[in-house]
Amino acid sequence: MVLWALVATTMMPVACSNIDESDRLVVVNVVERDTIAKPDTIPSDTIKPDTTDYFAPTGRHVLIEDFTGQECVNCPNATDLIVQLQDMLGEDKIIAVGVHSGPLGVKPEKDPEGLATALGDTYYNFWHIEMQPYGVINRSDGPLSTDWWTAKVNWDLSPEQPDPSVNIWVKAIAGSNRKVNIETTVAALEFASAKLQLWLVEDGIVAYQKMPDGTKKSDYVHNHVLRDAVNGAWGEDFVLEYGELKTFTHSYDIPEKWNMDNLHIVAFAYNDDRVIQTTKSQISNNK
Repeated sequence: MVLWALVATTMMPVACSNIDESDRLVVVNVVERDTIAKPDTIPSDTIKPDTTDYFAPTGRHVLIEDFTGQECVNCPNATDLIVQLQDMLGEDKIIAVGVHSGPLGVKPEKDPEGLATALGDTYYNFWHIEMQPYGVINRSDGPLSTDWWTAKVNWDLSPEQPDPSVNIWVKAIAGSNRKVNIETTVAALEFASAKLQLWLVEDGIVAYQKMPDGTKKSDYVHNHVLRDAVNGAWGEDFVLEYGELKTFTHSYDIPEKWNMDNLHIVAFAYNDDRVIQTTKSQISNNK
């Protein structure tokens, strides 16, 4: 593994747990596909000033799936590391999702403040997570302890990595009835055969968390918490030739308990080898 050639700068202990692997689910939605001229052949006089340039380079982004739990005393250290990476490399480039799951996660059925979900457990089991905090970064190199996160992120952002084969653009608007309409456009910068995954994540959730010193902090602020998948646990397939666009439309009814102002859509395209590209977009409130 290439990561052994790099030096990781952060070390921290972990706690262990085991869960049996669950079945993998695939949900496929109806999509709308458009074929357009290749980016370098679009006549300049057809481009309007307010037209989004779907093919403009957006650079590499990294997805960190942070497997965490409110009963995990070392998980706040992983959160701090994510903040350090975002401060150092850019919050737009480091997109983190807190996957509350496993035996150290707390379900709402057990405690009203619980943030763990069945969806989180699906991913926890699929990746055979045995310790928390553990992370899956860009869905390549498998689950990693926090010892390796810095090195892995730097490697995935390095010039040695291929440029993303797609751009992803998300427009999410919420109405007065708390229904969010989501329009996701994938633009192919080269041939791409992958899946599109859409997640709902929430920032600023105040709920308890066990801390590294063994105390329980009742007003801990949890950010980038995975709430649900918009288009199924494993997303939906797409195949695009160079210069093609594909538009996905979805809607989602937001539960009253979730803070609409703090919700985002995390979208990413992935294949069997890695995450190709990812982006994060705040939900606009259009009451």
